[in-house]
Amino acid sequence: MKWTEIYKERSAVERVNAYLEGYFLLNQIYHCTGKKAKVHFDLVHLAYNACKLAVDRLSQLQLSVA
Repeated sequence: MKWTEIYKERSAVERVNAYLEGYFLLNQIYHCTGKKAKVHFDLVHLAYNACKLAVDRLSQLQLSVA
């Protein structure tokens, strides 16, 4: 049972990472240092999480109005 929960969580994380690689071009980072690549990666994750939060809140707001 515990393994199934861990598998589902990891699967969701990997789906998000695949989405980010495809739409935010994370597989095309050409920085010379690891620090710049990490900052790029962190900014992409921040943008994704902000968009996801906004969409979730708007959806929730529309459901409460209707």
